[in-house]
Amino acid sequence: MNQKNFHLYSTDDFILDEDFRKIVKESGFSDRLKELLERLPEKKYEINLAVKILQSLQVEDFQQISQRKAELWDNIIQEQKRKVRFFYLRVAASLLLFLGIGSALFYIANPKIKKEIAIVNEPVLNNSTLVLADGKKVSIGNKQSKIRYSPDGASVTINDTSGIVQNVRNEKFNQMIVPYSKYATLQLSDGTKVWLNAGSRLVYPPTFTGKYREVYLQGEGYFDVTKNPAKPFIVKTDFMNIKVLGTVFNISAYNDEPTVYAVLVEGKVEVTQRNRLFGTTEKNLSPGQGCFYSIETKTSAIRKIELYDYTSWKDGLFYFKDKPLNYIVARLKKYYNQNILIDEGKLPNTLISGKLVLSDNLEEVMKYLTKTLEARYDKNKDGGYIIKN
Repeated sequence: MNQKNFHLYSTDDFILDEDFRKIVKESGFSDRLKELLERLPEKKYEINLAVKILQSLQVEDFQQISQRKAELWDNIIQEQKRKVRFFYLRVAASLLLFLGIGSALFYIANPKIKKEIAIVNEPVLNNSTLVLADGKKVSIGNKQSKIRYSPDGASVTINDTSGIVQNVRNEKFNQMIVPYSKYATLQLSDGTKVWLNAGSRLVYPPTFTGKYREVYLQGEGYFDVTKNPAKPFIVKTDFMNIKVLGTVFNISAYNDEPTVYAVLVEGKVEVTQRNRLFGTTEKNLSPGQGCFYSIETKTSAIRKIELYDYTSWKDGLFYFKDKPLNYIVARLKKYYNQNILIDEGKLPNTLISGKLVLSDNLEEVMKYLTKTLEARYDKNKDGGYIIKN
């Protein structure tokens, strides 16, 4: 390692360096690392961050996925040709190249998250679950979970009754996982309020340090961000990033949905599309506008929208105005994670208006919906539903 010009290294260069990875894996902060830090005081931040990333990922537990490896290598080559140095993109792609993690962009958003938090394709949970910095999991049986953090992030109140204490000095992330048919509200340590829709998860630090307030979202979230011009708030997803100083907006970024979108309620947001598939496009939204990205066509567009169509879920309602039945059914299937079919003919495109209370009982919702349609429904052998004339 002595022959290498570490003065030119960035954090991702250290991560890519095989000798550096071996030292970290074998002994953490060894004498060789201490020597390197003493020799390169100007690289202290890059070295420490590289060590934390490598230690947190527990590299020995991952297996390589050849197809993903090839795709990521191609991404790296293309980025190098264009001489683009996006730090987190290169770190994530590089890590995946030799670690083979199944969800690439998760690590773009949160490079320090431990493996047990990073796994997103875990079994479906029955209850909302709060994962603390020490790995402790708190199951919350209520339909709606209310989580509130103290300003220092050390104390967490659940549903206004029970409180827990966690160690925030280890720089580990917390995580809120919301299963289908439930939702949650969180007040983060900076005062920012977040509503999480069914089938979503939010990964975030107990307290925000550094230049930015960064969180990672899978699924759908409504954010009311506490204003802080000195420390922008960034929501990262697998498809787009939202950067704000203080504002109110909604993001839907489910991995199994054909469209990802962000809609602005008030204030201003900057939407940045992720990785080379999106280019480097940045879009600014005004209140009442939404940025919609098609995963199939890899294109995005800004258009005016009816805000309540996209935000009513946070009030436990599903509001729709002149929407076709197949659109409504698709939303219900997502919320309840249940198969719902519609008979062929004119029924799927029938336009209806109204609102549905998103109760625990899908049966009640189906009764109300079919009554509005003057239709009926049957249950399949697998427990799913079919709407008929």
